[in-house]
Amino acid sequence: MEVDTGPGSDELVPENDVYNVDESESLLTNVVSDVNKTLTNLYNQVTSSNYTVENITQNLNDTKKLVKCKEIIYNTTDEEFEPSVEIINGTSLGKLLAINNQISGRDTEAVCVLVFFHARACPFSAHAAPHFNALARAYPNVKMVALDALKYHGINAQYGIVGVPTLKMFHNGKPVGKFNGTEYNLQSFSKFVNTITGMQPGQLLVTSKDFQGPVSSILEKETDYFLVLSWIFIAICGFYYFMQSTWWKSIVESIQNNWRESAAQHEHND
Repeated sequence: MEVDTGPGSDELVPENDVYNVDESESLLTNVVSDVNKTLTNLYNQVTSSNYTVENITQNLNDTKKLVKCKEIIYNTTDEEFEPSVEIINGTSLGKLLAINNQISGRDTEAVCVLVFFHARACPFSAHAAPHFNALARAYPNVKMVALDALKYHGINAQYGIVGVPTLKMFHNGKPVGKFNGTEYNLQSFSKFVNTITGMQPGQLLVTSKDFQGPVSSILEKETDYFLVLSWIFIAICGFYYFMQSTWWKSIVESIQNNWRESAAQHEHND
């Protein structure tokens, strides 16, 4: 076959050559596609394996955190009876959190106690009070008590209370969880209890009765004498260290010089 390569004419490529080029490109594309598919499948398998391992680890961790709470038997025949929060003092809390040495671990049934450390003059405690009152109805097998941490301040160091309100869960008298949420409401409290015990809540509802008690939601104004003493102590320490500074010495020397000059001037006038 002749090929016209003269001026003004298009170069004609033999048919066999065109077919060979297309076939080579097609083979290369297929190879690249197969490699991509292989790498994609390998990546998916590795990702799936990692995800499965993470889920198993998370499930094991979640199961390990759960504590087994002993069922609370209420001695009452009143059909309308509802569990409620008990207001206690420091002595009662110590008795309630007595440790039974026969109970070995979390997977053994024991009394679960949720303690609400609060202060009547704290606005955050007043806001959280009705939600904690309602929580007692949702979890009847968790003993819920409230204690004024400001009034019974001697136990704060014993249970690691550095601020109010503080919610701590105890199993067999041992702390097993502390509420670290920023929202003090019934849903957050319920999620905290569920995470530790695995128990499902009953009805989550805050009623008007919950605002009245047992833990009062009315903010009370009272003098914190320990806070006043703390400020006095800080002021005394600050004044003492200021007396040791060069500024204090300069002030004293300035007063002494002025006193001498005044005395000398007075003698001169006499």
